[in-house]
Amino acid sequence: MTNVAVLVPPSGGPAGLATYRAVFGGPVFDLSFAAVGLSSAGHDLLARADILAVAPSARGTGDGGAEVAATLRDAARRNCRILAVGGAVLTVAAAGLLDGRRVSTCPAFAEELRRRYPRVRTAVGVRYVDDDPIFTAADGPAGLDLCLHLVRKYHGAAAAAAIARTL
Repeated sequence: MTNVAVLVPPSGGPAGLATYRAVFGGPVFDLSFAAVGLSSAGHDLLARADILAVAPSARGTGDGGAEVAATLRDAARRNCRILAVGGAVLTVAAAGLLDGRRVSTCPAFAEELRRRYPRVRTAVGVRYVDDDPIFTAADGPAGLDLCLHLVRKYHGAAAAAAIARTL
């Protein structure tokens, strides 16, 4: 069983949550959602995650605050795979985890990413980037492809194809 935790920042909205639920809500994944300002149970969910998917901020600012940044850095230290789609890339960049890495994001966030985090190598026009253990996607449709890519990494092409058929 692969543990997937979705980290919802303080201003997190519903964007992206449906994709995570559709792909990782199946029988080979243990999917959970945890919001910032967590109870100890929420911290435990995040601490045992194999994949930490970051929900985008509703405001698109990427400012998840100190607790989100610390949670992401802790996950990175224990080699958890981190997944960010669209504006969620800004949240991961704010935690300092993308310096020197190539990342995908949509044109709407690319300029802000370049301005605020000049050491991040922004790849606009690329659907998703697998820079294991960091995975980024430009937008929702590319995020779906990226999630299926992670299914293949963990459980093989047959499992990814089965999930894709149900979608």
